[in-house]
Amino acid sequence: MEKIYFASPFFNEEQVEREERLKKKLRDLGYDVFSPKENIFLSKDATNEEQEKAFSDNIKNIETCDILFGVTDGKDMGTIWECGYANGLNISKEKEIKIVYYCETLNGGQFNLMLAKSADAVITNYEDMDNFSNIIKEGNNYEGYIE
Repeated sequence: MEKIYFASPFFNEEQVEREERLKKKLRDLGYDVFSPKENIFLSKDATNEEQEKAFSDNIKNIETCDILFGVTDGKDMGTIWECGYANGLNISKEKEIKIVYYCETLNGGQFNLMLAKSADAVITNYEDMDNFSNIIKEGNNYEGYIE
């Protein structure tokens, strides 16, 4: 079973709903999904030691995943950092991680050049999630406007 590191913002109701819907879909498709939101809770007043442990646990799970699934809706800095770290592992040849970006709110808008070029696949609508396994195998390059 392939392990997915699920990078996503979860700071408002819309983001939480999107994350829960996507995690459920990926699990229903048979993937082992690691979610920092579910596995590494960090309160706003966390000690430095708790922050270091959360950071290390996230790094370990990125380094051991097969696929990094990054939700770019909301343009969360932590999510983008996690995606960039996975891409850095790919570039250094330390690990091969497939990177998939999900951006359902793009609506024909412009996608970031650095994300588009680091992606193995870009998914812009939920209906395509039914075909996730094939998208991963075949790739799905972004072919829209770039910012």
